[in-house]
Amino acid sequence: MNLYEIMLKHFAPRGSERGIFTYLLARSNEEVYEWLKTNPSLSDGRYLCTSFEDYETDNKTFEIYNDDYEIVGHETYRERIIRLKGDLNDGDVELTDLYYGQTLVGWDVVKANISGEQMGLLKDSGISIESK
Repeated sequence: MNLYEIMLKHFAPRGSERGIFTYLLARSNEEVYEWLKTNPSLSDGRYLCTSFEDYETDNKTFEIYNDDYEIVGHETYRERIIRLKGDLNDGDVELTDLYYGQTLVGWDVVKANISGEQMGLLKDSGISIESK
């Protein structure tokens, strides 16, 4: 298992805020994406909503560019978000209709191959860790 931090950045008309929302134990980036796509309820009562499932059903493809800005392939929304580790890390994301705000989600590996003992220590320390 790997320990991932799930990060949010919320944009609103009068500012923005960024932070770590929770931690997740998962085997891969694909599992993190699939967990986030379910709009999960967390063990501490909070919940997380993403638009991943909505965009995934659009069946839109995105061009992949190399360093010389040449098209080298295409990818689906799901493949793009997994490669970028969330829409938070998408430099091409468009922020629209910010009257109510917009939240972007991303993730990163904190520790790969975390042991059961390490997981127990973190949980005993009061750190909220979700499991896939």
